[in-house]
Amino acid sequence: MANQTDTESGLGEAGSTNAASLPAEAMPVDAGLAAWMAVLDVLEMAVQAAERTLKDPLGPLAIAAGSVAEPRAERRWSPPSVPGPLPAAARRRAVALAAAQERVALRLEEARQDMARQLQAVSSVPGVGDPSSAIYLDVNG
Repeated sequence: MANQTDTESGLGEAGSTNAASLPAEAMPVDAGLAAWMAVLDVLEMAVQAAERTLKDPLGPLAIAAGSVAEPRAERRWSPPSVPGPLPAAARRRAVALAAAQERVALRLEEARQDMARQLQAVSSVPGVGDPSSAIYLDVNG
């Protein structure tokens, strides 16, 4: 996702101050700040992955048969351990990330509700999902 800007990914400015984009002389020297920046990087990648899922729900499953890409099993998330409170230098980025997470969470909930409505509609059609009974359609009738 290197070609996608932070605005396109929905992060706004959340990804704009990561350590990789800082010049060498501005790199964080504080170990606590560096640890927090790494945590924010991981959380931003998770938001971007959720946004990709919203744009392409099948993801790797949508790739043509015979392709080498296979879906990956998702691991259960556990909160990272960080040394101390959030440094002031990372506050703006963390606030932007929290806003991006909230936006994506709302979009995911909307997608879940839409899918539930679609599943309800499909399940209300007689014979769908019940292969044991025959259904005949009189097209000449």
